[in-house]
Amino acid sequence: MTGRAKVAGRIAFVALLVLASVHYGWNARHVAPLASYDAGGHAAYVLTIADEGRLPHPLEGWSTFHPPTYYLVAAGVWRALESAGPRALLTGLRAISAFAILGCGVVAFIVLRSLGYGPAVAVVAAALVFFTPVAQMASVMIGNEPLAAFFATLALLCLVRLQATPRDLGAAALAGLCAGLALATKYTGLYVALACVVPFVRRDIDGRLVRSAAVCLACGLLVVLPVYLRNVAITGTATPVTRTLQPMRGIEEAYVLRPRRVGDYLWVPFNCLRRPSIIHLDDGPPRSGVWNTSMQSVWGLTYASLWYDAFTHRIPLRFHHDGIWAGPTLTLLGLVPTGIMLFGFGGALVALVRQRGRSPDAPLVVMAVIALAAVTVITWFAPAMVAVKGSYLLSLILPAAVFFARGVSALPGPLRVGSLVISTTAAAAAALVFTTGLVFPAEFGSRFVRGWEVTGSYLPGARIEDAARLVDPMWLPNRRPRSAP
Repeated sequence: MTGRAKVAGRIAFVALLVLASVHYGWNARHVAPLASYDAGGHAAYVLTIADEGRLPHPLEGWSTFHPPTYYLVAAGVWRALESAGPRALLTGLRAISAFAILGCGVVAFIVLRSLGYGPAVAVVAAALVFFTPVAQMASVMIGNEPLAAFFATLALLCLVRLQATPRDLGAAALAGLCAGLALATKYTGLYVALACVVPFVRRDIDGRLVRSAAVCLACGLLVVLPVYLRNVAITGTATPVTRTLQPMRGIEEAYVLRPRRVGDYLWVPFNCLRRPSIIHLDDGPPRSGVWNTSMQSVWGLTYASLWYDAFTHRIPLRFHHDGIWAGPTLTLLGLVPTGIMLFGFGGALVALVRQRGRSPDAPLVVMAVIALAAVTVITWFAPAMVAVKGSYLLSLILPAAVFFARGVSALPGPLRVGSLVISTTAAAAAALVFTTGLVFPAEFGSRFVRGWEVTGSYLPGARIEDAARLVDPMWLPNRRPRSAP
């Protein structure tokens, strides 16, 4: 490859990064403040730290069971910007998520180039990292998933280096530290933490290799132990959850249509592509909505929430009906990059077995296998549709980019060019659809506010209403919290 091609690839990536930054910035200002998964609960967790100077009890609120790293960072932002008003505060909180997803894209481009993939493939893969709908929605979230994904991505960057030079103490320390931060941000950090074992499982064990592994483990435990020992001391378990408590349990049960079946993992009905939402509206007002029963397919709903707004957070509810072609267009276009990614994943899995764990992307493969197995187990025991979110796989953003690049590179020339064109088209179409106000209007109605007001009435000590009032200018400032029923 010529030096000119390398320079052109870097210029193209920088232009892409600028475009994604502008896109995220626009959405940060125009997306409804509470329009994301559990936004009110996350904001209340942050407010408790910022205003009261304490970590809430893990079972105190809606989202308080999560490890505290994101919330500590967000509390610093909250304290710095609260006096500037709701818009500045909201933008600052969303900036954490935006920079996290942008960082994932930068790392993906670096890793792909280091693994020998061409600049065109790396740029298209980075475009998918930035503009696949699940990433776009995450970039304006108030929540811990984007930051956890960023830490996991940094850990994988180090693990790819360790896979080639496992006795590199610096890379081992950084891998352990970043994996520990991922696990101290969200329980799904366990996926990358377990993948840290891969570079050190080899035949040529010596003192230097053992020392490197010990450094990786020590750096991870240094971050993780305080978090999980606190959980054990306070709740009796390392991973407490609030989903068994009210009102969380009742809300989750409302999304259970029937017990989980084995067939839910074996089929993806076409209706998941044609109507990529858990709610399908008849021709009429939103109150005529009914459940889309096809979304009982675990992988169908996962795919719909990767490539569209399956949970109606960004696309206003009244547009989730037949005749709106944005959803089917994106889900159909997304089949190409997703299929290529799965093809690449299969090739990477075969390479891992044939090379006995020594393939360059082996840590990414192991992490993906662990994550998919975990999702299967979790969704089996939690049959609610809300337990099946593509964002739960956000930490696989770098493995997905690498598998996509591997899959594209394995195709013959004409197919490779065609797949890159279609994948670029899919990313561009997703960027257009999810540019708030361009295809669909911003939903600044009271739907999200009312929902969190009801939830806050059940958890009066969790400060959900207080937090929502501070980040959402539509929340009436003189509204008093209601007592719990």
